[in-house]
Amino acid sequence: MPVDIVIDGLEELRGKLDRFPKAAQDGAGNMVSDYVLNVMKEYVPYAYVPFKSAYGNWFSDKQRKYVMAKIREGAIRPGAPSRTQTLRGGWTKMGEGADTLVVNDVPYAGYVVGDADQARMHKKIGWWTVGQRLKDRAGEIERKAKAGVDKAMKELGL
Repeated sequence: MPVDIVIDGLEELRGKLDRFPKAAQDGAGNMVSDYVLNVMKEYVPYAYVPFKSAYGNWFSDKQRKYVMAKIREGAIRPGAPSRTQTLRGGWTKMGEGADTLVVNDVPYAGYVVGDADQARMHKKIGWWTVGQRLKDRAGEIERKAKAGVDKAMKELGL
């Protein structure tokens, strides 16, 4: 289900874009979506955060036994970064132009970068949330939109 993220300070930009021809809106949408796609693919540097500092302790004895068994099997390697880059590869664009959505269909994406569902462990490691990342980049997003409009208007001869 797509989520409409409103970036503080850019509501005015959205209103301004409505006054331009569809080709200019599409130009802005393409420039912004390309930029956002690249920004979302960035990973935070690896940092080891012990489970206990993020969550306190085991939630149950059953959980502790499960984790210890997985460690013995070698399926879990404590302290070893296991970055598969799956989250990075999950970011894609749906649609074109002004109607483009940047989405991530990786099942656990919300727990890593979700605004509402981010896990405490990922927050402690330093993972950004989608909303925060877009808010931090609002100025550059606005510049990309303006550049897209300017390029499209030039192509239209206006």
